Amino acid sequence: MGSMNTWRTFEHCLDYFRYFAPSSGGPIGDGVYMADIVRSSGHSASDFFIYSASGTDDFAYSGFKNGVMAMGETDVFTFADSEQEGKLSFREREGYAHDGNAANEYMDNALRFFWNRDAE
Repeated sequence: MGSMNTWRTFEHCLDYFRYFAPSSGGPIGDGVYMADIVRSSGHSASDFFIYSASGTDDFAYSGFKNGVMAMGETDVFTFADSEQEGKLSFREREGYAHDGNAANEYMDNALRFFWNRDAE
């Protein structure tokens, strides 16, 4: 449920948040829909960064990965290894499932990524 809340926060609260770290669930709609959220909000790609992650054994992995990859095919979301290079990152962990161990690692890596502290 946390990932879907993150996507909904992205959808409705770009005025209040800059960094987003969904893992496993979503995104909402397709890549074009996600890009339209940014366009219609009055914000640009320079106003946010999304660090997404999932494990290959997570029950939601394929849908999550396909959705994030579709976002990367739009002109709004550029895959990158830093905020300066783009606006979207996708990380996957071999064998990780939908559990607390995975969630803790993803969040730790996301926070390090956002603040450039030896991520991953």
